[in-house]
Amino acid sequence: MSFKFVSPLVSLKRTNDVFSKHILSRKEHKAFLIDLLNAVIFDKGRHPEDEKILDVFLEDRVLSPRHDEDKIGILDIRARTRKRIYTIEIQQYVEKDIGARAYYYAAKVLGSEITRGIPYHKLTPVIIINFLTHNHLSTKNYHSCYHFNEDDEHSRLSDIVTFHFVEFPKMQKKEHGVMTRLEKWVTYLGAKAPAGEVIIPEDDIFKELAEVEKVFSKDKEEMLRYEAAERYEMDYVSHMSTAELKGEERGIKKGLEKGRKAQALETAKTLLKMNLSVDKIAEATGLKTEEILQLNIS
Repeated sequence: MSFKFVSPLVSLKRTNDVFSKHILSRKEHKAFLIDLLNAVIFDKGRHPEDEKILDVFLEDRVLSPRHDEDKIGILDIRARTRKRIYTIEIQQYVEKDIGARAYYYAAKVLGSEITRGIPYHKLTPVIIINFLTHNHLSTKNYHSCYHFNEDDEHSRLSDIVTFHFVEFPKMQKKEHGVMTRLEKWVTYLGAKAPAGEVIIPEDDIFKELAEVEKVFSKDKEEMLRYEAAERYEMDYVSHMSTAELKGEERGIKKGLEKGRKAQALETAKTLLKMNLSVDKIAEATGLKTEEILQLNIS
């Protein structure tokens, strides 16, 4: 197998599964994760009760099934503070029902917290954060936040789960100097630039990330894993596109067949009115005798 470094000629994909975990799920890089979590939580100014996150504890990303028939869930990032559990997912392709996916992982995380005898009020609130490289929601804002609210009065049922969706394509381009913290992170994660290039030059965090990229891109083992993740992603997208195309072709074929059948039935009705025999009509239209007799009855 031939090996190629990402830098300096090829752009580093910062949403790559291996690279994003490298910068966000390692103890030595906790400062990046903390900065990103604060950027999301305080972006809308809707959490005055929240204290700024100063430290996190990285947790196992595998959500083991409680029953044999259950699915195993594997999160991109999972971390805990004294008050909350945070999960981060970076979605690089279109998910038909991103809401259901988010609910599924929220339920899995909450389920993993339940032990015999624990009262519900002691469950740790879960913050589900989804970074989406494609648009999924009908909202106009690039950052959408969802809670459990009553439909008419909008009163809050519970804060046990909060969902954040950050859709990259919806974010408006701005000068670095007027960007919010979250906008800087979205700009960084979505950047197409060589490893080691400073995406936000005015910011120390992103200068540090550029240095981490240089080391990452020169690590042969990491780069092999990075390339394997890229191949997997491309194969998955290709497989889904092929499946959708075949589905469309089947749909077109089914539609044409349905149209031909409708036309044959109309022709049969006309021939019946002309008192042509059922056998002759079947021969002319390709319909079954039973189908023609049913028309005669109706």
